[in-house]
Amino acid sequence: MKSESQSAIPENASPLVRRLGRTVLLTSEEVDYLETMQVNQAAISKGDEFIRDGEPLRATFLVRRGWVIRYKITPAGRRLIIGVSLPGDFIGLHVNFNHTSLYSVAALTNASLALIEPVRVLEIHRRFPVLASGLDWMTVRHSNILSEHKVSLGARTAAQRILHFLLELWIRLEQVGLATAKGFELELTQEQIGDCMGLSTVHVNRSLSRLTKEKLVHIGKGMVSFPETSRAISFADFDERFLVEFSTDSNNGGINQRFTKT
Repeated sequence: MKSESQSAIPENASPLVRRLGRTVLLTSEEVDYLETMQVNQAAISKGDEFIRDGEPLRATFLVRRGWVIRYKITPAGRRLIIGVSLPGDFIGLHVNFNHTSLYSVAALTNASLALIEPVRVLEIHRRFPVLASGLDWMTVRHSNILSEHKVSLGARTAAQRILHFLLELWIRLEQVGLATAKGFELELTQEQIGDCMGLSTVHVNRSLSRLTKEKLVHIGKGMVSFPETSRAISFADFDERFLVEFSTDSNNGGINQRFTKT
């Protein structure tokens, strides 16, 4: 995995700044604005639900630390996780246009959130066109992730779905400095992976056993790695373009190649 940063950002920068600053030269004013708008923070304990389906949305949330899940509960009581939010991800970014939540949100781990007033997001569009483009990119990227999950549900086997999802998490965590070429720490249980991929826990367990036996993935002590990365990419039908990094360069013809071919 390769990381190339063009911005002179502080080592202790927030995940949001680290992500946007990887491929775009941010000014000190832009960095300061992104950091100061996160000043109102809240600590959320593992398992706590802080947004409920159908309730009013009064603020935009930004994940600073930890993993958060967005989910729906069906009338029959079945939970479907519709997304995993990682550090640097917004929840309710466009609260100005959507005044009630369409899903519930809970902390998968102990987490730290920034509560951002909607006016601060609107101010970005008025004062900082590059950052506004970054928000647009994050919205499109979010849509791309949901689209890929739909493809997985309709056109990939259980083993392919799971491997594709794990590769996605690897790249997303690497983009904010929370994963390396060796892999990442997985915070999801097999039951939760099943809720993300529309699979039973038994099916997830069997699929992971197959992937492990075929050396497409290795999970040990909560750490996920990919012994033969190129084979994993091919097997999962994984095209990382849906996770393209933010860039204002219209001549940028591709994305950083993170995977070491093995």
